[in-house]
This record gives sequence, structure tokens and C-alpha cells, in this order.
Amino acid sequence: MTLALLQVQGEELRKEIIHAWESGQHAIVHLSLFGIDISITKAVLFLWIGTALTFLIMFIGARTLKERPGAYQVIVEEIYAFGRNSMGGQLGEEGRKWFPYTLSLFIFLLVLNLLGLVPNSFPVTSSISFTLVLALLTFVITQIVGIRRNGLGGYVKAFVPPGMPAKPIMVPFMFFIEWVSELSKPLTLAMRLYANILAGHLLIFIFLGFILYTGTPLMAAVSVPVAVVLFGFEIFVAVLQAYIFAILTQVYIEIALYRQEH
Repeated sequence: MTLALLQVQGEELRKEIIHAWESGQHAIVHLSLFGIDISITKAVLFLWIGTALTFLIMFIGARTLKERPGAYQVIVEEIYAFGRNSMGGQLGEEGRKWFPYTLSLFIFLLVLNLLGLVPNSFPVTSSISFTLVLALLTFVITQIVGIRRNGLGGYVKAFVPPGMPAKPIMVPFMFFIEWVSELSKPLTLAMRLYANILAGHLLIFIFLGFILYTGTPLMAAVSVPVAVVLFGFEIFVAVLQAYIFAILTQVYIEIALYRQEH
């Protein structure tokens, strides 16, 4: 009987976890345009909130500069310096002009990641569709930048190292391998952010859910401290994953810029 009860409770916990994630896709406001469903879901709502917060952080920071900076201006200037020194110019100075984009991307993802940790919110970056769109945008920008800088012929030729032996065999093989690697970049970029954010939230939810479905003080004494530790770790993950996505975007753009040289 005890095993049967645990199995039922485990099934209920699984259903509650699934329901919590599916609730982000449920429509809050039902809208339709020419027969296309454009309803506003919880995920869309928090995406808008994150976008607005990102805009306000950068807009206010840029419009309230003073000779004697306050705490907010110091934070904004440190973020700017961090982006300029740690993101732009990874491979050369020409790539530094792209750091405003990658810094904005870092702040945007950081805001969304941290916003997703607020109770009763929704972690937008735990949606593969959202992270994949951002990754595909990086891919498109990368290809456009590479072709504009090197020319279409030079950019395509740069995928094959010069001076290869057995060219009739090795050139097509290397070109295929390099393009498979290039096409895999947006997928790995999207999956890394999505999987890390999703896994962290699920772990916190599961440990807290054990309290509800066992109803024992002992489980609460174990689950709550573990959930608090995981929550603190998720803050670190939120910063780290936003930085990784942004810095890889910068690196991919600069690789495309200097593909012929490298």
C-alpha cells in the first residue's frame, strides 16, 4: 500500500510539474488575426516585461549621465565597460563595433533569466522556440557579416583550408564538415540556454513539490534548504548562461569577419 501511495503521489507530482510549464502557453488574452492565433500567453507577457525592463535599464542609463555619478550610473558604466572589455574585439578591433548588440543581448537574457526566478512568473528562456529564434538571428547576422566582409566567393572558399592534399576528395569532404559545424552552431546555442534554465527550474520545483506530496516535516527540513541552495545556484546560472550566449554570438560574428585571415 505504501508503494502504491508513493506511486500515485509521484504521478500527481509529475502532472503538476507538466501543468506548471504548460500554463505558460495558456492564453491570458485570446486574440486572432486573419484566422491566426496571436493570443497573449504568460510566456509572451513576461517576454514583454523583460523587453521593457531591458529598454528602461539601457535608456535611463544612457540619459542620466552625470559628472558625479550615483550608484545606478556606476552600475551602468561597469556593465558597459564589462561588455567593451570582455565581449567586443575577441579576434580583432573590427569586431568591437558589434559589442553594443551582444551587450544588449547579454542584458536582455540576464533580465529574462532573473525575471523567471520571481515566484509566479514564467522563465521565458526555458522555451526552446524562444532560444532557437535568438540563435537563428545570430546565425543570419553571422552569415551576412561574413559575406559582406569577405565577399561571397571568399567567404565560401575560406571554409576549406588551403594546400590540402588529394583535393578532389578532401575539398568536398572538408567543405561538408565545416558547413555541418556552422549549421550546428545555432542549435547548440539554443539548446544550451534552454536546457540549463529548464533543468534548474525543474529541480527547484521537484524538491518543493516533495513537501506537498509527502506532508512530512522531515521532507520539508531536507527539501527547503536544498531548494534555497538551488535557487542561489540558479542566479549564478542565469548570469553565466546569458554571458555564454552573448560571448559566443560575438565570437561567431568575429569568426565570420576574419574567416579568410584565420
